[in-house]
Amino acid sequence: MCRVAIIGENSIGYIDTLIKIWNNGDCAVLIDWRIPADTALAMMEEAGVKKCYIEKAYYEAFSIASTSVSFFTFERLNEAPALLPDNIYSSFHKKNTREEAVIIYSSGTTGKSKGIILSHFAINTNAEAIIDYMKPDPSDCIYICKTISHSSTLVGELLVALKTGMKLVIGPIIVPPRYVFKYIALFGVTLICVNPTLLSMFADAYDEAKYDLSSVRTIYVSGSILNDKTYEKAHDVFSNIPIYNVYGLSELGPRVSAQRPECCKTNSVGKPVKGVAIKIFDEQGKETPRGVYGVLHVQSPCQFEGYAVGTWKYASLCENWFNTGDIGFIDEFDELHIVGRIDDVIIIDSHKIYPGDVETIITDNTSVKECIVVKVDISGRERIGCLYVDEKDIGPKDKQILRSKLMSYEIPYIFVRCASLPRNRNGKIIISEVIDHIVNDSKPGGKTQ
Repeated sequence: MCRVAIIGENSIGYIDTLIKIWNNGDCAVLIDWRIPADTALAMMEEAGVKKCYIEKAYYEAFSIASTSVSFFTFERLNEAPALLPDNIYSSFHKKNTREEAVIIYSSGTTGKSKGIILSHFAINTNAEAIIDYMKPDPSDCIYICKTISHSSTLVGELLVALKTGMKLVIGPIIVPPRYVFKYIALFGVTLICVNPTLLSMFADAYDEAKYDLSSVRTIYVSGSILNDKTYEKAHDVFSNIPIYNVYGLSELGPRVSAQRPECCKTNSVGKPVKGVAIKIFDEQGKETPRGVYGVLHVQSPCQFEGYAVGTWKYASLCENWFNTGDIGFIDEFDELHIVGRIDDVIIIDSHKIYPGDVETIITDNTSVKECIVVKVDISGRERIGCLYVDEKDIGPKDKQILRSKLMSYEIPYIFVRCASLPRNRNGKIIISEVIDHIVNDSKPGGKTQ
């Protein structure tokens, strides 16, 4: 078994090459085509890659920069969205061994991306759990809107389609919503999987000009926390299409929980998928009551095999349970809610502040479209800063409302308006850039509110 890298945009050629790597008994190291060549080569070196299949359009930058990796090019085969052909389905052979299937690099909102090793057993078992709640059949058609090098797309969309035989539309991902809507209507797409950013863009575009989405029966949302304002607008705009939140992390295969018709009463991430168990523990390792925040722990047969380099940073608070590093709670309906990361919790003057809660209060009670709350150092003192997206500045009336909704220590010391929040290639907010933006704005000459 060798570790073989693959770099390229979503395409029929990419999927064909991925399956050939698996059929040869090798592990596919999935590297996003938007990553700079030097960074991608460092990832390959870390993973012990000696061979790389690369889309022909991106070959030149890598061939000049590398002497230790042998490159082989492949063609994209389709520029516009197209249905995955029958020969690709027939070339796919399910494996349930513990051999390495893929190494997926985390999206890395903070720190360096890490190569997550998943076995054939993990990704196939997880795909079957997704099939269990998604219930697709050969008459369904799924449109891939996100990169295949992300675990959610690879397992929750591509593998699900290959295993069930349902139609799959593959094409470019960096396109406007109207482009996606056009091909949804053309191919009769029934299932779409998006992240919250895409959902917001789709809702705005559809609200402005009603497109033909009559074929769509379900929209699934994953990748980051869906704020209540986007949740409510999307449900209002796509009133005839069920929208279900799902949750997971690459280290767990990735899917952990999902909403279904019977468990979508609130903006939760539903209940555990088949074969998975969840518990919320406090810092002493005691299970928390319903509604009380704690650290989410999971038991899953799809747990990863480790990293190409390094180890998981969060120690378990209870033996035999995997510490996800996510903070959440279970509500009165036994549905899971994710409110943030352990690393995101802000402690100022002994007060513990959950940024997700503050962000929800801000977006729910002002015209702010989206925001991020972080701890910043201003003039040598720790403060709470808020970077937000809106057409106007937060004014005195807004701040008065926030003072009535938040504890005094939860109210941001500084609000900074921006055109859009800084995000990485997978749509996750880059915290370091948020902090830099707020701190720079607070300096003399900035526009501190």
